[in-house]
Amino acid sequence: MFAGRLDRLSHSSGVDPLLPALRQRFQTALNTALVVGRPPECATDLGPRTLAAVALIAAEHPDASAQIIAAAYDTFLDEHG
Repeated sequence: MFAGRLDRLSHSSGVDPLLPALRQRFQTALNTALVVGRPPECATDLGPRTLAAVALIAAEHPDASAQIIAAAYDTFLDEHG
């Protein structure tokens, strides 16, 4: 479900070469928020809205809803896609 949101980035032309690394940082921050409830560090190069979306997931740990997880993916795509 969520992976499909980011797959759009893999198939678009003109993708910034830094995007795969940024995508990996987003996935790592998101997984950390989901699994241990820790918000991302500011030094991830993620935008402020993406950081806030992932921090919300961490704050909701362990009960983050599918809606706020999907919103974090959408925010990442809006900010960095």
